[in-house]
Parts: sequence; structure tokens; C-alpha cells
Amino acid sequence: MEEASLESALTQILPKILPSTVTYKIHAFRGKTDLLAKLPNRLKGYQAWLPPDWKIVILIDEAREDCIKLKQPL
Repeated sequence: MEEASLESALTQILPKILPSTVTYKIHAFRGKTDLLAKLPNRLKGYQAWLPPDWKIVILIDEAREDCIKLKQPL
């Protein structure tokens, strides 16, 4: 996630749409460049211990970029 306003919106929305048994953590980054630079290594690290029933959701503003190119490094 790259924007503080998105983090605020998710903080309000997620508890209303997710079952109470679902937990989550929001990790904010300092913009798209920061997210794209750090995320590949972070995902590799998660791969070592992440339980198979956990999910990762990545929200990124594609800003009129080719979304397939944008996601390739991930």
C-alpha cells in the first residue's frame, strides 16, 4: 500500500467487510518506488514461514502504467 489515505480507508472498511475471525495487518510504504523496491525481498522472506492458509493482498496505484509490467517483478 502506498498512500496514507488508502491506509485510513482500509482501517475503516476492512473490519466491516471481513469476518471477525479474520485478522490482518496493514504495511504502508513510502510511495510506489519504495513498495516496488522492498516488496520482492519481503515476499521472499514471507515464503519461508507464511502458513499456507494466509493471504497477502497488495494494493498499488497503477497510475496509467502497464499493470502486467508493473507486477512482473513481484
